[in-house]
Amino acid sequence: MTLVLYFIILLNNWYFAIKQRSNQIWTVLTVAFFFIVISGAGPFYSFAADYDNYYRNYYTVIERGILHNNQIGYSFIMIVGNTLGIPFELFRLSVIAGCLWLLYRYVLKRYEINTNYVLSLYMMYAIIIDSEQFRTWIALTVLLCGIRFLETTKVTDRLKFLAFWLISISFHYSFVFYAPLLLVNRNNRNKWIKRLVITALAISLIIILNGNEIPFQSFIIENTNNRVIENYLTTQTNFGFLIPAITHGSSVVLAYWSRRIIHNKYFDIDLDLLPNHPNYLESKKIKRELTISNVIFWTNISMLMVFPLYLVNVQFYRLMRSLLLLTYIICAKASSHIIRRVPNLLFNTVVISSVVVWLFLDLIHRIAPARLLIPFFLENLL
Repeated sequence: MTLVLYFIILLNNWYFAIKQRSNQIWTVLTVAFFFIVISGAGPFYSFAADYDNYYRNYYTVIERGILHNNQIGYSFIMIVGNTLGIPFELFRLSVIAGCLWLLYRYVLKRYEINTNYVLSLYMMYAIIIDSEQFRTWIALTVLLCGIRFLETTKVTDRLKFLAFWLISISFHYSFVFYAPLLLVNRNNRNKWIKRLVITALAISLIIILNGNEIPFQSFIIENTNNRVIENYLTTQTNFGFLIPAITHGSSVVLAYWSRRIIHNKYFDIDLDLLPNHPNYLESKKIKRELTISNVIFWTNISMLMVFPLYLVNVQFYRLMRSLLLLTYIICAKASSHIIRRVPNLLFNTVVISSVVVWLFLDLIHRIAPARLLIPFFLENLL
């Protein structure tokens, strides 16, 4: 049943994506489908380890305390749920519904793109892994809702993004590695990001020459005295880092290509118009689109600063995977500007191919299909 509905929803979304017009009815149906399949993912899986852990942690959070694992945000909402006497199943459903609403309201709807295009790409891969990693998905929702504050240079907006970032960390400690996003702005050029990325890639070369071990690794482990950090830093990847290198690289290429298409579209247009000019509102809309393309592009570039982490533990690939929704948004913008059929077909073929690469490397090569991919379709509650 899940598989049948999945392909019906996917094909209909692709139909409206190809037609380059968003259909509100299918958007609502798709979001409703996401709620059902995400809610049904886990309870009846043959390997329900993650779901079981969430279930057990929910009912033991009060005795463990809010500071357990230093993830205060998630502990706080669990304590609230327990205090109100809400069973875990209802708690989980409420959080899933809330996250979907926030993503639709403050991410998809806000960027004024072909929603069906973005949803099609998202459901081809990312939804499958997001349905399993409940806590990470909550943190991701918070972070993505705060990305809009990077579009301005106002100090208050930068502080708001900082607040969203800190809140996301309170749900999952790994979100501390999204610190490079603090440097992202709407400008065409970001010299500091370029310099730090070059430095990070140089450090990556040192790590490779050092046997995939970061400098001062032992010192860091001894002084942090944290088992999770130790596990991350002592897991050898050998050539496993090629997986996040390829997937991250594909996102950077798509973001660069999409940004170039958008900027070329408005290259000869004068955007410095006065408010009394008849085309002022249109120029304002174009400037906003250019700003969004810059922010998403530099978001992808800035995360190259974490490349050294890929060499230490392949699990850090999750950092870039969580930002795929932003990459899909800029791709949707770019696709709508490609009028000629052949270039449009080529662009979208590359975009879909990148999603397939993510799917294969993550859910077929890295994770056994029987662990997550197959259960999502065949053991889902739906």
